[in-house]
Amino acid sequence: MKTYPESVGDIVAIGARRAPARVAIRDRAGDERTYADLHERSTRLANGLAGLGLKPGDRVAAWMEDCAELVEVYFACAKAGLVVCPVNARFTASEAAYILADSQARALLWTPGLEERVASLPDLSELLLVSPPGSGLGHEYEALVAGGAALEPPPPAPDSLFILGFTSGTTGQPKGAMLTHRGVLAIARMNARSFRLTGWPVVALTGSMSFVAVVPAHVLCALSLGGTITIMGKWDPDSLLHVIERDRATFTYVPSPLLPEVTEALARRRAAWQSLDSVLHSASRASAEHLGALYDVVGSRLIEGWGMTELSGGLATATVPSDYLGATRQSEIFAGVGRAAVDVDIKVVDGQGEKLPHDGVSVGELCVASPALMTGYWRRPDATAAALAGGWYRTGDAGTIDPDGYVTVSDRRTDLIVSGGANVYPSEVEICIAAMPEVSEVAVVGVPHARWGQAVVAVVVKRPDGSHLTEDAVIQHCRRELAGYKKPTQVIFMAELPRTTSLKVSRVRLREQLTG
Repeated sequence: MKTYPESVGDIVAIGARRAPARVAIRDRAGDERTYADLHERSTRLANGLAGLGLKPGDRVAAWMEDCAELVEVYFACAKAGLVVCPVNARFTASEAAYILADSQARALLWTPGLEERVASLPDLSELLLVSPPGSGLGHEYEALVAGGAALEPPPPAPDSLFILGFTSGTTGQPKGAMLTHRGVLAIARMNARSFRLTGWPVVALTGSMSFVAVVPAHVLCALSLGGTITIMGKWDPDSLLHVIERDRATFTYVPSPLLPEVTEALARRRAAWQSLDSVLHSASRASAEHLGALYDVVGSRLIEGWGMTELSGGLATATVPSDYLGATRQSEIFAGVGRAAVDVDIKVVDGQGEKLPHDGVSVGELCVASPALMTGYWRRPDATAAALAGGWYRTGDAGTIDPDGYVTVSDRRTDLIVSGGANVYPSEVEICIAAMPEVSEVAVVGVPHARWGQAVVAVVVKRPDGSHLTEDAVIQHCRRELAGYKKPTQVIFMAELPRTTSLKVSRVRLREQLTG
């Protein structure tokens, strides 16, 4: 009898044995799946999918909104040896078609809200279709569950491919990161430490399961500890606080765009969230001002981390409570992302791949080694060879590591601006401009320039009370605070910044807009 998971399907099987009546998954309305429910339904679905002719290693595209059925699909594929290929619920039909074609998916499952986009996909004839009730396309999901056998199929090998997670594509066409059962189980264990989860956690799941990272790094992590997940779906700060208070949640995540609003709500209703042990921010850069304001409310419950899809969606670094209590020599704790997570090693290298000193000053490319690393990019051997060398993943992020191991991420290496032969890190200019009280958000990019190679351009979103802010005022502020070559040559005001489906600011789209 297995007492610890060797493949991902074991997580729910062990959970059902230990506490069959415990709630594993619930939605905001209160509909629930116990561990026994989740185990039985995912087993039946695994056998139902196999009965359609799917074989271990086949890719199964899940284009689904946040729901308990999506968790069932992950466990069913894990038990049947199939490979989950998540497709973001925000994708257009053309974006989804790219993922389906590149992954060479054999089957497609979807939920009712995506019916119209599924119908507009260019070619469905080569796919096995598993549809929601009333669709009339392919095989109906609940019928497949009801008709599947309840006997668990033979488990896949630990190093079998489990998730084909396509990156957000901020630097080009998305690539499929190949994540194995072994790697996903490793990140579940590692994130449990980084998230400061104890046994039987209760998670208010604010991140969409459409994002590759959320299921392995949040859902599977909590379920491996016997936890309960409340799927938030579309949420706002008040609905989040309602769920935290109702379910006595112990962990939640706050994305960058909603930091100010969530901070204000937490400050207003302090009694509602006292069950929380930890509050995570990660995934995209937030200003030190916003993080400091959140810390002022939640204190050392705050976790700041840096992670990536290629690390099975999990964190490479994380802060710990003592970091906020003076244990670090960092001059500004909110500028960093903590130290290497458990079982992770991080180094910083120069352009030739030579290791740079951990002195907090030497800027280079951050490289990560971890048991949760992807095995490579799907059907892209050249990209795999460039990203993985000697067991290290070259993240493409520029940053520093100080003598105590604290990591600061400066920029995506691909976003570095070289103007007149001088390096300009966009984040440095963004931090300068974000300090202006009239500025809500800012992104800095380089655009082609006939003489200097690239020119620095700042795109600014004003606060509601900042309507009087001018281009000249921003440039003069930067002139006072930064070296002359770093100041923007142009400032453009927009109502909002373009973002990727994972809510990161899309510098690619900004550059396209500006150069177009």
